[in-house]
Amino acid sequence: MCIRIILAFFIFFAQFSFSISDEDDVYTPYKLYADFGKYFTKQNCSIILDRFYYVNCYDYGLKGSKAVAYELKGDILKMGPAAKRPPFKSDMQIPLQYRTTTRDYTNSGYDRGHILSNQSMNATIQAQASTFLMSNITPQNPQINRGIWKKAEDRERALAKEEGDEQVLNLIIYPPHPHYIKNQIAVPQSYVKIIETSKTKECYEIPNQDVKDKVLKDYIVDCDAFVK
Repeated sequence: MCIRIILAFFIFFAQFSFSISDEDDVYTPYKLYADFGKYFTKQNCSIILDRFYYVNCYDYGLKGSKAVAYELKGDILKMGPAAKRPPFKSDMQIPLQYRTTTRDYTNSGYDRGHILSNQSMNATIQAQASTFLMSNITPQNPQINRGIWKKAEDRERALAKEEGDEQVLNLIIYPPHPHYIKNQIAVPQSYVKIIETSKTKECYEIPNQDVKDKVLKDYIVDCDAFVK
């Protein structure tokens, strides 16, 4: 029995050591881009979640995020996924009364929509798991989640691969009087994606509803309305 315990500990330690070195070798801690700073303040966020790979502005009253910022690097994206998609998990850093679960979305009519896409941050198992925290999920219209929003996510990855380092800010816009799904989770009105490289700056706003227009360029908005 003692030998089994020692062996199990050794295997666990070896796996842990590998995961940490893998994480350090691939990603570095994300430092908030100065142009995005105004969205990550104590006045705007109930809690600012530093997830190593990204920063998340979470609102207790909405039980959802208002802004998520991160950096993408083309060479890391080209590595591809480290593993299969992990399960969704509640974010234990959020107090229980404001925390959401995957069950809250069952039969809601909305997808569990990623703010930071799994495909954009999946070169290590740890990075991938961080995108499946429920604090990175909002109630998203199925049509846009699988359609025009996915095209915006594809665009951020394609641009990073073409131009190298890239800063991304996703803003989640809520109406003055939101609709709620189970557990009083507010349904966003729209999503804004801001993509900035040393050469390019693009901004898109996509409504959280069925849309007829599925061409991404038709959702371009003025970046100055959100960042200078």
